[in-house]
Amino acid sequence: MPELEILPLTPDRLEDFLAFFERGIPETEWGHRCYCAAFCAKDNTDERGMEKAEVRREAAVRYVREGCLTGYLAYEDGEAVGWCSAGDRNACRPCFGVRWIIGGELPETEEKAVSVFCFEVRPEWRGRHVSTALLERVEADARASGCAFLEAYPLKDGGNALENYSGHRSFYEKRGFEPFGETDKRLIMRKPLT
Repeated sequence: MPELEILPLTPDRLEDFLAFFERGIPETEWGHRCYCAAFCAKDNTDERGMEKAEVRREAAVRYVREGCLTGYLAYEDGEAVGWCSAGDRNACRPCFGVRWIIGGELPETEEKAVSVFCFEVRPEWRGRHVSTALLERVEADARASGCAFLEAYPLKDGGNALENYSGHRSFYEKRGFEPFGETDKRLIMRKPLT
């Protein structure tokens, strides 16, 4: 595994976050840059125009500054090479991304938990275990904060490369996650931490 520094996204790392999406990750064939704005601990059900990259960017800047868009950046030599969107599961339940991308409501729970929503890795770093390093940091911090479990949402049918930003089922199974439930499109997988 490469020597990486994994750091939480904070307002003082906003420029690194934006540079990662704007210079490190190529646009998809339809000019898509997500900025992970759909997954944040904010009831963003009223966001308009989230299908447009510039709207997502503006929302992401606002959410990072407000501390409600959370996750981790992987750095190598001071440059962000990977990203994992992860946040308080219960706070994220009303998020736009949960309803639209995950495809349904998550079951309620009183237990403290962290949802792992997605990974993005710069093309030249793919296949070098950056996602594994990011997930290990998410798990370590979740354990330290007393979370009962981690939760992730891989596609049920495997999907294509573009749709697999949330990680494959096998990626999570290798790391101790087990199926817990499902939505229309995705599995709900959990890893107990206590």
